[in-house]
Amino acid sequence: MLNKIDTLIYRLVEVIVAITLSTTVVVTFLQVLFRKVIQQPLSWSQEVLMISFVYSILFGAALLIYNSGHLTVDLFEEAKGITIKILKVLEFVLVGFTIIFLIIYGIQLVQDNLDSGQTLGFLDIQKAYVYLALPVSAILMFYFHVRKVFK
Repeated sequence: MLNKIDTLIYRLVEVIVAITLSTTVVVTFLQVLFRKVIQQPLSWSQEVLMISFVYSILFGAALLIYNSGHLTVDLFEEAKGITIKILKVLEFVLVGFTIIFLIIYGIQLVQDNLDSGQTLGFLDIQKAYVYLALPVSAILMFYFHVRKVFK
């Protein structure tokens, strides 16, 4: 049952990353086309690129945790026995605390920006919705991180 949920969440995050990366490519192409060929730069393109880039990076990081694809230091790769077990537990705890830190302060960042009502320059979107990518992706990271223990 949990494997089906894992797969569903993973596929959903993959779709989000694919959409945001596609948006980045299309808007960048349009930005160059309008700026160089038509001589009329798009005023909103920088903000759309920033939003799509932020979402693709943060949700892509969740996918990497699922796939164990983040960079690792192989300094202790030859370690055996109790040493490797201690290092694995230490890694799990440190990464877990880092993700929890991202969740807590990400939620605080979103709440502060909802309260202030700040919006982006050209797009009439509150900055909080851009920052929402941080706690949401961190929750997904934490879920995938904890699920690795039970696989």
